[in-house]
Amino acid sequence: MYFIFALLGETLLLPLLVAAHDPTNTVHLSPSRHAPPDASNAVAKDFISLSIAIHWFQDYTRQEQGLHPNTFSRNLLQSLADSTSLPPQIRIGGTSADRTTYVPSQEEPILTVSGDNGIPLNVTLGPKWFHQCFDHSNFPRGMKFTFDLPLVRNDSLALNNTLTGAGWALEAIGKDRFVAFEIGNEEDLYTSQGVVPSSWSVKDYVERWKTFSRAVQEKILSPAGFEARKKWFQGLVFAGLGNNPAWTTKTAFDAGVDEDGFLSSVSLHNYPVGSAPWVSLGRTFMNHAAIVANLSQVNDDIALLQSSKSTRDIDFILGETNIDFVNLNMNQFEGVLGSALWTIDYILYGAFLNIKRMNLHQGTTFGYAAWQPVPVNGIQPQVRAPFYGLKFAAEALGGHQEPTQIVPLDAGQSHLSAYAIYESSRLARVAIINFLEWNATRIDGPRPISEIEINLGRSTRVVRTRTLTAPAGASADNDITFGGVMWNFTTRGLPVRAPNVEGERTVSVGRDGIAKVHVGASEALLVSI
Repeated sequence: MYFIFALLGETLLLPLLVAAHDPTNTVHLSPSRHAPPDASNAVAKDFISLSIAIHWFQDYTRQEQGLHPNTFSRNLLQSLADSTSLPPQIRIGGTSADRTTYVPSQEEPILTVSGDNGIPLNVTLGPKWFHQCFDHSNFPRGMKFTFDLPLVRNDSLALNNTLTGAGWALEAIGKDRFVAFEIGNEEDLYTSQGVVPSSWSVKDYVERWKTFSRAVQEKILSPAGFEARKKWFQGLVFAGLGNNPAWTTKTAFDAGVDEDGFLSSVSLHNYPVGSAPWVSLGRTFMNHAAIVANLSQVNDDIALLQSSKSTRDIDFILGETNIDFVNLNMNQFEGVLGSALWTIDYILYGAFLNIKRMNLHQGTTFGYAAWQPVPVNGIQPQVRAPFYGLKFAAEALGGHQEPTQIVPLDAGQSHLSAYAIYESSRLARVAIINFLEWNATRIDGPRPISEIEINLGRSTRVVRTRTLTAPAGASADNDITFGGVMWNFTTRGLPVRAPNVEGERTVSVGRDGIAKVHVGASEALLVSI
């Protein structure tokens, strides 16, 4: 969670050109009626998934000192499931998972020792933690889990500790909800943490990983009925895209990471930026060009897996990702409407690139968290701006049971990003994001509006539109609505209609097949055909 991808030079300068455009100019979009050849593969229904730091997982699952399910979290998860017809997968992991010790005699569910950036120096878990956190009543039906086990330790008790955790996790999760084990977290950063020699290499990682994975398969998975010929591991878990050329999908496979055929998926982490002085909401995050440049790094990884018959069935995912790697004191960027717009564009472009799944990382006090699940320092639980990005993207991808595909549309203006979504090869929705930064308290004049003309053909009579917006604009951290609906803690995470906010609009399509819609600066619009 410390990876920096600094988009310097021309990429960061692109948003500065926005002022040269008149955002009120009419924009023309002409999506194909049927999925074009360059559309994505079928998007998984659980493409939008979550990663939760292990030391915060109990907050997202239980409340009142662990006595009851956290219904607030469960309802928000159900809301995402309602949009896509399948709940998000949850990966429980992170640096804290790699630092975890499993203590059979510990009566408390969890004990932690404080560390930097919201991440403990170490964590100890007792059996009660597993019984409470994985109780079926905590989650919507159909929820599945990936569990991260420790690899960082290399002492005489390290392997036994990992086997204990694997056994407890598998028993608590159950066969019907279990997806995979990870072993280790961001192993390419072990040298910077001082836990391995400076000579530590991807080959050293692979040898240790094979020792641990073979033991987990032989002593935990196989006795529980998880056959060795099937794939029950998510591998690599490296810190970032392009972070270190010595630590990549290629170098790991060249070193024999899948020698045993255990891998069901390859997971890399991605946090595009940090807290550098040049970081700003409008230039860094509300920036489609930067998102494209960052995510396009996965192309080589996906191509590598697809290049060989032996790896073609291994999925590529971003198993831990979010807007930036600084977990604290970044609310001005992470917890506002502008970050929700980033979330939408990041998810939709990732789906287009054929990433199999994105696990957006969460933690109770993390600035980019979609919601705060329990009271913290006198602040009540709350839904935060990133949730609206998740919900919009989930509605955009939808819950169609047959293949759903996505392709970007050329809006012709750098502050606009647009996508066409296809169900069973037929155009179903168009998503439009207006990244022009506008804040009611800092900018004179009314909110700029872009008029969009969408050529849908004469067979379409009407479209339905829903807007993601907030009266205060890009920096708003409250009064955010999507289609006139908001989610909050007072309703236990259930949706409620916002007063005096327009919800869905029905727009007639002209005889020429053109639907005219409008999207304001720092807003997103979902058009359903």
